[in-house]
Amino acid sequence: MFRAFSFAIGMTFSATAMSAELLPPDKDFLKQAAEFGITQENWDSGEFAAVTFPQAYRFTRHYEISAGDTVAPEEWRDETGALDLAALSARDADGVHDLRTILRDRLLNHSMVVLKGNRLLHQHFWDGMTPVSTHLDMSVTKSFTATLAGIAAAEGLLDMSKPVEHYLPEYEATAFGGVSVQDVADMNSGLDIPTPPFMSWDPKFTQSQEWNGPNDSGLTGINEYLLTLSERKYEPGTHYQYQDPNTELLGLITEKVTGIGLAAFMQERLWSKLGAEGDAYWMADPRGYTVASGGLNMRTRDLARIGRLFLNDGKNHLGEQVVPKAFLDAIWEGNDRVRAAWAVGKEAALASDGWYKDQIRILNIKGHTMMVFVGIHGQVLVMEKETGTVIAMNGGYPQTETVRMNTLLFLEVVPAILDATSGL
Repeated sequence: MFRAFSFAIGMTFSATAMSAELLPPDKDFLKQAAEFGITQENWDSGEFAAVTFPQAYRFTRHYEISAGDTVAPEEWRDETGALDLAALSARDADGVHDLRTILRDRLLNHSMVVLKGNRLLHQHFWDGMTPVSTHLDMSVTKSFTATLAGIAAAEGLLDMSKPVEHYLPEYEATAFGGVSVQDVADMNSGLDIPTPPFMSWDPKFTQSQEWNGPNDSGLTGINEYLLTLSERKYEPGTHYQYQDPNTELLGLITEKVTGIGLAAFMQERLWSKLGAEGDAYWMADPRGYTVASGGLNMRTRDLARIGRLFLNDGKNHLGEQVVPKAFLDAIWEGNDRVRAAWAVGKEAALASDGWYKDQIRILNIKGHTMMVFVGIHGQVLVMEKETGTVIAMNGGYPQTETVRMNTLLFLEVVPAILDATSGL
C-alpha cells in the first residue's frame, strides 16, 4: 500500500495530482543534523554529500513507495570474489591506479553492485552504508520518470507525438508551446535557460520545489516555475540540451494522463513488480508533485535489479512484462533525430557515438555499447546487453557537471569493469 501520513501544513492539490498527503521532513533527523552544521538550506552541498546523500529524503517532503509483500527470491548466485577491484586498473591524471583507489579515493564512491546474468560478481558498501541503505540517485531519477511515461504510452494513455499543450493547455503560451512530448522526453525542446557554472538548472527551479526548504522566491511548486519559461534557443528536435525542466514537465504530463501521482504510478506499475528488497522514497515539492528530475532514493541492490529488468527486455523475475519491450528497443536502436541532436550537444565530446532518448543515454565507448542512467554526483546504472552486465553505483563526488568525473567514470572505470566481466 502506498503509505502517506498527515502533514501539518495545509496543502492543495490539482485535480490531476495524487489525492494523498505528504510525509514531512524528518524533524528529529533535522535537529540531529543541525548539531553538525547541516540544515535544509545546505544539505546538498558537496561538503556534506558523504552523510546526507544516504539520508536525503529526510530533508524534504517525500513519498514512501512500498516494495510490496513479495520480495524476489535471491536469484543472484553469490560470486562476489570474482571481480577484484584491487586487481583492475585505470588511469587518472597522475597515472595508473587500481579501481578501488580511483572509486573510493578519487570519485568518492559510496556503493557498487556488479551483476552478470544471475551472478553477483561484486558488491561493496563504503561510507558507512550497508546493503539496506538507501541513497539519493539524483538524475538517475530522470530515467525512471521517462520509463513511467513509456508505460503510460504503452497503455494508450499518452501519445508522445502530441504537443505539450494537448495535455496541459496552459503551456501553449510558454516556451513549451508546440513542442512534442517526445522532444521534451529527449531533451530536445530547445529551451533557453541561462544557468550558473556547474549547474544545469536555474536556481529558481529548485527554490520553487523547496529542495532546500522554504524560500522567498515567490514560486510555490514546480508548475509555477515551468509556466515562467518563455524563450527557446533552438528549433525543437534539433539540439540535445540537458535541462531539468524537461523532465519535470514530462512528470506533470504523466500525472495528468494517469490521473494519479507519479510516485503512486511507480509503485503500482514498477516498484511493486520489481521484487525490490526495500521501499523507495521520492522527494516532492510544496504542492505534492514529485521531483521528477532528481528526487528518487533507493537501495543500490534495487537499482541493480532495475538493470536486470531492463536487460531482460522489461520482464521481471516472474516473467511479467513490466517495462514495454518496444520502449526499450526504441532506446537501444535510437533514430536519426536523436543522433543528430546529440552530435551538437556538449556530451558528444565524451562519447561522439551516442544518443539520448527518453531520458536515457546510449554510449559506445571502447568497444562497449551501454545503456546508462546518470546522476551528477556519481550515481550510475550501466547495462551492457552483449555481456549481460549491470553496474549500479552511488557516490558523492562534490562538484557537479565536471569533465573529470565523467572522464574517470565512463572512459576509465566502466570500460575496465566491462572488460573484466566479459571474461568471467
